Amino acid sequence: MGRPIRIQKGNITANGGSSNGHSTGGLGGSGSGLIEVTGAFFTSLTGLDSTITVSTAGGIHLVKQVGTKKFKVSGTAVDGSTTTTETLTLTPKAPGSLSSGEFCVQAIGDDSTVNYVVKFHNRGCVVSSDNGSTVSHKGMSVLAEGTDEGQASSGFVNVDTQ
Repeated sequence: MGRPIRIQKGNITANGGSSNGHSTGGLGGSGSGLIEVTGAFFTSLTGLDSTITVSTAGGIHLVKQVGTKKFKVSGTAVDGSTTTTETLTLTPKAPGSLSSGEFCVQAIGDDSTVNYVVKFHNRGCVVSSDNGSTVSHKGMSVLAEGTDEGQASSGFVNVDTQ
């Protein structure tokens, strides 16, 4: 797998994270500075809507990298009170196309093109706009929602943070 990516990009220790950025310890309350997940399909949320997106619930984020494309993801179900943390597989699909055990992270290009992350690196990522058929290696900026659209430099994509 190599070195795990630095999950937190913001104020790490003030939000319950470890100073090395590779694990969060306690997640803290807000999850501020953590890379936001666009959509996730949790297998453990039986009886509730298992596909959670940032539009249906707040607070879905990466917790820890456990493999090249496997991450612990924490999210709150659509009922607003059930929180789960599960190991899911990063997939370059739109949230509505996810299967059980998958999650996606949206990356906005410098021309506002919507891509999905195929693989993370510490200073960049591999992205695809067509479910992984064609991939591009890009630099990565991590910005808050609303400040990211069209803000990437040429050759970079923006990934949301909480």
